[in-house]
Amino acid sequence: MKLVSCVTGEEIPAGRTLRGQAGAAAGQAWKFERISQRADGTHHVHVSRPGGKLGRIHREFHPSALGCEIAVDITWRKSMGHAAYRTWSKVDDYLLAGIFALVPLAFFEHYHWSEFIVSIF
Repeated sequence: MKLVSCVTGEEIPAGRTLRGQAGAAAGQAWKFERISQRADGTHHVHVSRPGGKLGRIHREFHPSALGCEIAVDITWRKSMGHAAYRTWSKVDDYLLAGIFALVPLAFFEHYHWSEFIVSIF
């Protein structure tokens, strides 16, 4: 994820000063810290500014309040690699479960059916 300016279209690095465009952040200068994801799945911008005796004041704003937007970049290779990893982990789990199921069955057949198998031949 990266923060992108709506005006210039450039990526904004962490530590850069942003000016509030609307809402409670309007007219104030904020230092961009990071992008945070809320519990409802939306992304907000975590910013801070000097607060006098209090140290730094930390706030989270919607990107539009700072004149920005969030660009989520997921590459095709990363997506396919993740899908292959998940698929292989499921296959591996099922193979291991099959081994655990077949070993007791083999012992059971070895001890309980051996006389019957020999008597047929």
